[in-house]
Amino acid sequence: MATDEVHVWHLLAEQVAAPNLLEVARGLLADDERQRMNCFRQERDRLLFLLSRVLMRTVLASYLGCDAREVRFGADDHGKPILHAGAPGVPPVARTSGSPLQFNLTHSRGAVALAVSGGCDVGVDIEERQRSVEYLALAERFFAPAEAAHLRALPVEHLPAAFFAVWTLKEAYVKGIGRGLSFPLDAFCFDLDVTRLLRFRPLADFVSPDWHFQQFELGERHCGAVAVQNPGGGAINITLRDWREAFV
Repeated sequence: MATDEVHVWHLLAEQVAAPNLLEVARGLLADDERQRMNCFRQERDRLLFLLSRVLMRTVLASYLGCDAREVRFGADDHGKPILHAGAPGVPPVARTSGSPLQFNLTHSRGAVALAVSGGCDVGVDIEERQRSVEYLALAERFFAPAEAAHLRALPVEHLPAAFFAVWTLKEAYVKGIGRGLSFPLDAFCFDLDVTRLLRFRPLADFVSPDWHFQQFELGERHCGAVAVQNPGGGAINITLRDWREAFV
């Protein structure tokens, strides 16, 4: 991958539910992954975990030039999955994460996505936009004042899509910087035209402005966003890739 490229691989659980395919997928998991999968009580949660790990293993193996079973994962100080320095194709001494290849995983109610970059930090989030939550109450509590005001001004029919547009952008950013929801969500702001991103605004001096964002849709139910570190300010080429077209 070029350093200015990001590939967002995605799949929907409903599209890969064939028993023979799932059996092959289970065979790619490490023993500890099978144990973690079996700890989930609900079948839908076991399936989503299985697809998440298989997506990571197959996609990353294709970049590293190894078998999917050989990919080894570690975790950074915040629990974010990273490539283990002993994995095939990963130099023992490189970046903190062990490889120039950067990735971030997300899943939500039957959908999974993996963002992979050629060297820049990257974060991705997807959400089921039809899910019912206390939109305005959450926005007032966690979002920047301008974002909450934007949501309050919208007709009620636009509120769910607009809320999750903001939420996915915020999640993608905090995952990209490796902090997750421990980072204050009101320290930065996204200006939107209903759901379309217009501008990213840091509101605190500890928030880096050097990030590029792109929104995307997955099927009829899910929306998402990807955040890519972009200190040079140049063009970033982000492409969506359907996992089934390359691996099934």
